[in-house]
Amino acid sequence: MSKKIGILTYYWPPAGGSGVLRWLRFSNELVALGYDIHIFTFKNPKYPIIDKELIKSVNPNIKVNLISGFELPNFLSLRNTKPSESFLTPDYTDISLNYILSNFLLIVRELFFFPDTRKYLVVPSVKYISNYLKKNKLDCLITTGPPHSLHNIGRILKEKKKIRWIADFRDPWSNFFQNKLLNRLNSTQKKHEEKERQIVKSSDAVFTTSKSLKNLFQEVNKNSFCIHSGYDKLIRSKPHNKFRILYAGSLKAIQNPKNLWLALSDLIDKNNEFKDLVEIVLIGNIDSEILSCSSFKKVENRKILSYMSKSDLNKEISISEVLVVCSVNIKGCDDIIPGKFFHYLSSNKKILGITNKESDLKKIINETQSGMSFSYNNYTDLKNYIYQCFYEYKNGKDKKVIADKEFLSSNIAKKISKILLKL
Repeated sequence: MSKKIGILTYYWPPAGGSGVLRWLRFSNELVALGYDIHIFTFKNPKYPIIDKELIKSVNPNIKVNLISGFELPNFLSLRNTKPSESFLTPDYTDISLNYILSNFLLIVRELFFFPDTRKYLVVPSVKYISNYLKKNKLDCLITTGPPHSLHNIGRILKEKKKIRWIADFRDPWSNFFQNKLLNRLNSTQKKHEEKERQIVKSSDAVFTTSKSLKNLFQEVNKNSFCIHSGYDKLIRSKPHNKFRILYAGSLKAIQNPKNLWLALSDLIDKNNEFKDLVEIVLIGNIDSEILSCSSFKKVENRKILSYMSKSDLNKEISISEVLVVCSVNIKGCDDIIPGKFFHYLSSNKKILGITNKESDLKKIINETQSGMSFSYNNYTDLKNYIYQCFYEYKNGKDKKVIADKEFLSSNIAKKISKILLKL
């Protein structure tokens, strides 16, 4: 097999956030391995986060193609801080929003926008890439979702053009927590499961970001692989005069680590030294339900910063001591490893996970020895661990984490290359 690869992705610079970084990094590394990379993305996408600095990091040898397609109005998109209304934008989710209207729009989305609101990009994408293939012979097409509508494009192109096709699941599909929160009808969940199975079965290979999802998909397609998102380079630590605990990224109500806030509040109230030295920083979109909850309000010495570029975030991480990552506190939604985990890992700082028992996030924290994880209802052990980290920091006995080079993007790209060459 030669090395001309197409990648269909909704998120591409100037999109910001962890979703865009996965294939931005892999594309750059595959170019370094001699691959000819052709990106297919969209002309007027509705990105919730913009990071224009990422444009500079795109290898100039990557060919970027922009597809024109219909995008729904913002009020029907999947962007919001409240999971119960997660297809509405913040402008439409004010506390005064009419409850009946909210539920009506949820039903409309469920009935008419399956599997997601990007379904209207399928037809123009199939047409554009089909015409592109007439002049440019690609050896393989990779579709990455969410949005999972993009996998449907890959399936159709494989049937029409006989192109090898890999479906990359950055998040689960049928087990995705947003579907569990949005869908009111059992029949809709069944449709998601059937469509997911069709995609997994018909693709030449499947990539996932967690081992448990890979194991599940292997029951349908033996060519399923866990491809972690990884990191591109290490973040160098810098001195800081505070014991800084940092959370970066969106934090939804279903991720609210209430016992973390209570533990921090208790330590601040009862330990003056901890109170003087601790600095609690949250960066990103924090759900209003979290900001208004009593346990969070008790926490002193905290500050909330808006979303910032990856380079600026690296600076904030470099002066932090403990980095917090939260899974989704919904039973059965344990097969997601947030991209921020690997971003954190690249800093060699302690990672504090708030996870469900036996989740993939908990397992990888343990495997990498990068920190500790605690269940959402574990207050005592969580509080003790925070104080242990503080004690080590205060006494200069801080134990640094050593990031495994297995998770370097360059090494993961070599793994992807081996899979591509065997297709």
